[in-house]
Amino acid sequence: MSSFEPAASQNRYMIDIESGTETARLIDQDRLFTEAMGGLFPELSESDLSSVHRVLDIACGPGGWAVEVAFVYPDRDVVGIDISRNTIEYARAVAWSRGLNNVAFSVMDATKPLAFEDASFDLVNTRLISAFMDKTSWP
Repeated sequence: MSSFEPAASQNRYMIDIESGTETARLIDQDRLFTEAMGGLFPELSESDLSSVHRVLDIACGPGGWAVEVAFVYPDRDVVGIDISRNTIEYARAVAWSRGLNNVAFSVMDATKPLAFEDASFDLVNTRLISAFMDKTSWP
């Protein structure tokens, strides 16, 4: 019996990440998770949040969480990264339509070294990375 073992350089996402249907599913999933978890930063007090100025959202998908953080906290800078060009374009369009200048999105593979200086973010958010991140890829 053989098992599916993707090559180290192969995208491990099991669904077509560029499909509109997947983008719609991710939008709904993001809303459900944020609500179920108790909000954007359920584990942080307001005093803890006062020291957060730059936020990174890894595997941001269509950018729902990052856009909402940028909207609710206009004095914070938020960056979202995802491997899907379509979801990043969607996230940029949503941010633009809401007039948000404090959020940016980039296409990046989270299983590879990121294009940021070490310690350049005060808070890093990620959800469900076990779907694509194996233990050898995580620093």
